[in-house]
Amino acid sequence: MRRIIISLIFLVLICSFVSAEMIMIQQPKELYNLGDVIEMNLKISTSVNLQNTLHMYLICNGLEKEFFMDGINLLAGGEKSINPTLILNKKRIERLPGICKIKYFLEGASPSLTNEFKVSDLIFITLKSQKTEFSPEETILIEGEAVKENGMLVQGIAELNIVSENQSGNLSYLGTVNNGFFSISFALPKETSAGQHLVRLRVYEKDSDNEITNNGFTDYGINIIQISTSLEIIFENQEVEPGTNLKVKSILHDQTGEKINSSAIITIKNENDKILEQIEISTGEFLEFPIKYNQAPDEWTVYAISNKISNEAKFRITEKEDVKIELINRTVTITNIGNVYYNNTVLVKIGNDTINIDVRLDIDKAQKYLITAPNGEYNIEIIADGKSHVSKSVMLTGKVIDVKEVSSGVARIMKHPLVWIFIIVILGLVALILFKRRYKKSFFGYLSFKKKGRKEIPLRKGSLIKSRNPAELSLSIKGENQNSSLICLKIKNLKEIESTKGNAEESLQKIVNFAEEQKAATYETQGDLFFILAPIKTKTFKNEKSAIEISQKIREIITNHNRLFKQKINYGVSLNYGTIIAKQEKEVLKFMSMGTLMANSKKAASISKEDTVITEKMKEKLGSDIRTEKHEEGKTVYYTIKEIKNLEDHQKFISGFIKRLEGKK
Repeated sequence: MRRIIISLIFLVLICSFVSAEMIMIQQPKELYNLGDVIEMNLKISTSVNLQNTLHMYLICNGLEKEFFMDGINLLAGGEKSINPTLILNKKRIERLPGICKIKYFLEGASPSLTNEFKVSDLIFITLKSQKTEFSPEETILIEGEAVKENGMLVQGIAELNIVSENQSGNLSYLGTVNNGFFSISFALPKETSAGQHLVRLRVYEKDSDNEITNNGFTDYGINIIQISTSLEIIFENQEVEPGTNLKVKSILHDQTGEKINSSAIITIKNENDKILEQIEISTGEFLEFPIKYNQAPDEWTVYAISNKISNEAKFRITEKEDVKIELINRTVTITNIGNVYYNNTVLVKIGNDTINIDVRLDIDKAQKYLITAPNGEYNIEIIADGKSHVSKSVMLTGKVIDVKEVSSGVARIMKHPLVWIFIIVILGLVALILFKRRYKKSFFGYLSFKKKGRKEIPLRKGSLIKSRNPAELSLSIKGENQNSSLICLKIKNLKEIESTKGNAEESLQKIVNFAEEQKAATYETQGDLFFILAPIKTKTFKNEKSAIEISQKIREIITNHNRLFKQKINYGVSLNYGTIIAKQEKEVLKFMSMGTLMANSKKAASISKEDTVITEKMKEKLGSDIRTEKHEEGKTVYYTIKEIKNLEDHQKFISGFIKRLEGKK
């Protein structure tokens, strides 16, 4: 009987399963992100009475996990809609993200599956910022958009890290992401190292349990530029002995103390603040300056300026007490070759006898002594300052061994009064003759002589040229801002010209004379001649046409020279326009270049190949007065003159000046 009842119940259950139907009306979407909710609509209908349990499983990456279970109680012919929801998070469902399906079934029945869908945790980041080069302490703004793979806007956090190979410790900054937009503003520390840095940006969302759900990454590089922060002056020896070379260099440091390759102007001044040397030299390269053997002990100063940063340091010229001793036949000559008054005892050994000489000599002064001894050959050794200066055998004559000071023949003669009377008479006659000759000169000739103007002086030690209007570069100056025209003449074979006696010096002097006739001030440094047309000198703010005239005359003079003489001048000419700080002190124009005015002028003159190179700023000032041709060399843009349109008015003046110049010659 029991078996019959059980069979009937089993038959009823089977019939109920066969009679129940499940339809998934709302399938899942194709793509979800973590945190999304899947909403479904399942319809169950039956033709018999149904009492059962509905199960739903999420299948992702081979792992099944039940997320929904509900009891179903339906009468025959009844139906029911079920709207289960599934929150996609890692806490409830493992092995996300991935490709997933939902399995649903009534107990004892075959399961059904939904369409496949993807669960993602990706966020896509788009940056709006374009700038990639920054300075330390500069404010950096990083902006962008963040969208989840499902197309929804992110609500979360943006985390930015700056990674550097040369710097320990990374820099981190946080920002919020609202409606898919984020903006992070920050300033890099002053000591941030120069070079490439990696910016790593991460955007992520968190759930209610503070667990990270969706996230995205992007990396890009930025470059931190070197900023000049300090200029160091280094001496090989801070105490320099006379007769040796001072060796000094400057080192330019960036924000982290690293060296910057640049150039510096180094100036050496003596105790009276007089400039002894001023030269532009690469940073890190030693400048050698000879100290004369008889230079008095004192403290001198070295000034350096590079990239608008200056510094100064002092060094000391030490005391040097030294003599040179020579023995010729029986005469000893002692010369003070030190830099201080010599007051010491010199020991003279004559055979087995020793004689001390008290020597007192001013700098560069000499005294002679005569050695006597009974006739014969003697071993002579002379010792001063603890070292032997002379040691040799000499034939001597005399009665006794002795060393006597030799008075100068002239000094003996000058002791007689008659000699003085004779000298006075001779000098009187000479003065009378000179007076008569000078009186015979014409009064107008005298005036002409006086009108020659200021004295010509060399621009530097060993310079080939002289100037009546010299300019001097100053490290610190209080003067007027002057918008000036600058002509740079670069002599590319200056060393060859200086070492060869030729006619180049005369041609270069002609150029200087012409430029200074146009009221230009002349400055020379390392083979570069600068002609500065500053309003403080020219009394006008429009000096561009004069600059063109000077450049054209430079080319004319050198072209004629190269055609006539064997010793050629290899040169380049540039025209530039910019600001200097200028101050007229007596006959010298003291100035300080602003920015890269002089450096750009030198660079343009180096590019020039016996033509006139014009910078962008000068081209703007000249406007329609010239027609130019544009050139590019690397990143440098420059122009050369093709036609000068409005220079005819000045030709008469130039021709007249040349005639006057030749007439004076």
